[in-house]
Amino acid sequence: MDQSTLVSSGHALVSAMDEAGFGPRLAMWVHNTDSDTWKLWLVPPKGTSDEAAFYRKMVEIVSGNRDKLGTMDAGDTKMVPETHPVARGIGGFIKLPGLGAAYFSGNVFYGFYLPDGIILRSDLR
Repeated sequence: MDQSTLVSSGHALVSAMDEAGFGPRLAMWVHNTDSDTWKLWLVPPKGTSDEAAFYRKMVEIVSGNRDKLGTMDAGDTKMVPETHPVARGIGGFIKLPGLGAAYFSGNVFYGFYLPDGIILRSDLR
């Protein structure tokens, strides 16, 4: 998928999540080189630990904002705990509380290799 499309659709989803009072503390696209697919990794608001509840909320937000999200759906997202090595690594050196686009390639975070990614928000502190 085109990276500018990833950024615009990711920004639209994060904005919709913010409007729903469910704004993520970390949002970043992660590329899986084996399947050549992208997933939007999301660290949910504090106190959110139930994955089933997280995905139900994502389905609700996506279906309520279909006109803004194009072909993106809840299956394009992945709930990631703030304790994940990548979340800890990024949260420790990038502060991006609003919406932005920070591209990276070939990084290792606490032993976890991440080939390509686009950080849309990083506000874990």
